[in-house]
Amino acid sequence: MIEIILASLITYQTQTKTLEGQNGKLQHSIHLLSTGSNINRDFILGDSVQQLEEKKKQSDRKLVAEKSKRGQSYTGTGGEVERVYWDTTNNCVQFAKAQTGINRTIGAGGRSGINTSQPQLGAIGVEKQKPHAVYIEKIEGDQITIIESNYIKNWITRRVLSRSDFIGFII
Repeated sequence: MIEIILASLITYQTQTKTLEGQNGKLQHSIHLLSTGSNINRDFILGDSVQQLEEKKKQSDRKLVAEKSKRGQSYTGTGGEVERVYWDTTNNCVQFAKAQTGINRTIGAGGRSGINTSQPQLGAIGVEKQKPHAVYIEKIEGDQITIIESNYIKNWITRRVLSRSDFIGFII
């Protein structure tokens, strides 16, 4: 039906092709042959690449929202989670090292690199519950605001922890 409408509107001859698209789904293509010039046009029916990417991001955001409603982090500590930006780092140590400029080995979620018991702005904090390295963004008394990767897959997140949530720090 759409072929007939398009052809009559722009006076082109049409051919319909069926192509195998992403994930094995069939996509229909309309090939318009110009009667007055050498210009041909192909139209593939369905969502554009950008629309498909946006749908995936929306689906991922919905999943993240469901996870953060539980109020639980990767380590099970902290308060409300703020999603800062989308990223695919997914490694807490690599992310924290990149923020601080520390380039020595600090494996095991940062545990092997602990060298102080005092939190410092711009340092790496290592949480108690599970091996997890975080970047210290702000310190206000006993409350420490951190930014982290691998809290929720593909997101850089921010949350506030208590000083007692850490086993040590890396400077």
